[in-house]
Amino acid sequence: MVYDRELKGPAQVKKDGHFAERLTKEQAEHIRQALTDALEPKP
Repeated sequence: MVYDRELKGPAQVKKDGHFAERLTKEQAEHIRQALTDALEPKP
């Protein structure tokens, strides 16, 4: 599961989309990286 601190539960990858739970470790890592990259400011 990818945890969302604001939701206090599984992360929701897209608005009104599926929650990031019951994933393999690889799937969770991929989603975590995508969400982290989206937060980083672009130069």
